[in-house]
Amino acid sequence: MAARLRGVLRAAPELLPRDSRVLVAFSGGSDSLALLHLLRALGESWPLKLRAAHFDHGLRPESAAWASRAAELCRRAGVPCDVGRTDGLAGGPAEWRAARYAFLAEARRQAGADRVALAHQRDDHVETVLLNLLRGPGFRGLAGIPARRGAFVRPLLGFAREELRGYLRSTGREWEEDPANRNPRYRRSRVRHGLLPALAAEEPSAHRLLAELGRNALVAEGGLEAAARRLLAAAGCRESADGAQIARSRLLGYDRAARGRMLRHVARDMGFRVSRRGTRTGGAFVRTGESGRGVDIAAGLRVEREFDRIHVRRAREVPLDRELDIDRTRVRRAGRGAIRVGGIAYEVRWSTLEGTERWATAFPVDRVRFPIRVRGPQPGDRIRTRAGSRKVAKLLMERRVPASDRSGVPVVVDADRRVLWVAGHSRAAVEPVDSGGAWFAIGFTERRDRHDERRGT
Repeated sequence: MAARLRGVLRAAPELLPRDSRVLVAFSGGSDSLALLHLLRALGESWPLKLRAAHFDHGLRPESAAWASRAAELCRRAGVPCDVGRTDGLAGGPAEWRAARYAFLAEARRQAGADRVALAHQRDDHVETVLLNLLRGPGFRGLAGIPARRGAFVRPLLGFAREELRGYLRSTGREWEEDPANRNPRYRRSRVRHGLLPALAAEEPSAHRLLAELGRNALVAEGGLEAAARRLLAAAGCRESADGAQIARSRLLGYDRAARGRMLRHVARDMGFRVSRRGTRTGGAFVRTGESGRGVDIAAGLRVEREFDRIHVRRAREVPLDRELDIDRTRVRRAGRGAIRVGGIAYEVRWSTLEGTERWATAFPVDRVRFPIRVRGPQPGDRIRTRAGSRKVAKLLMERRVPASDRSGVPVVVDADRRVLWVAGHSRAAVEPVDSGGAWFAIGFTERRDRHDERRGT
């Protein structure tokens, strides 16, 4: 098995370059345990500097014990392990995944690692292809799980789950099964233990056919992307200081699907992902938009027309966010600080407000776990109000906050990452233990005009 993995890395050395620092995402299950030991078994033939990271989602009472066992398995393998914990996340698998990847990205930064190795294998890839097929995606979705996306790599996509478990058995290593993997509440679990076995009973080669579908979709997607590059070159696409510009008359000579793919290609080169709705919006504007006008097709990305040129450009230059932590000792007296979220600078005041704040509210100190953090919205954020729990992203969309402005809305969270307040839009249902408890007031004032911020002046 190690020799086979070595062959994979020699064929695609960009996955895990020799002598690179690698952070192994380690759940403690069979796949990640096999990945850890296979990477160690490469030895001097493909030397790597290994470190592991385990994220405890805090979703079950026994999760802390599971995290301790994962750290112990790494210790036995001679690999240091960083453990991240949360006291419980709202939402579902998408929010949990976002929190896990955010932890891995930060752990990679702190460890100075070149890559984060994930233990997804061929069965995961097949399940993803089928799940995406049920959602009705294009070729990019049907391609399943990519072997690499930025610093995150998956060197085991060519291995089946049972192959990896056979390797562990042959080396005398035991693993534990995560009970969440069989929970019928989750769609992937239902596909893994229900739909896929039913398909295999009807068609024994279902796994192989779905894997081939994913590979063929990947080839087709690559061909379409190459065609988009050629069409962009023929349309006179030129890079500019803030994006790219294309001859509108040439764009109108292509069909709608080609125009949409060209816009998405330019956006990806600029570091943006454009949704189907954004693609439709941009394509419609290319056809009917007036010169001097533009539309947002993604947060921070616009399509604008200037005579016969279509510009795809960043909506504004956004400085790095600056967050603020406030601990319990600081709320005993009036104070102030500064944050920047989504390119907008705010002054934050607490305990004693002056009546000039754009947004202000208060919380009972006895029901808030300090330190609290003031920051911008993040993937997976949810707020629990009297009307129930909802995603912050959906809340802002329903409040008709433009996509390009949502990153500039301050969010207050406590030490458990529980969203207390989406400034100006919604406050969590946090009540005092008794009417005589102390309260903590907080408010925001923008420090400069939004129009100037947008222009970067």
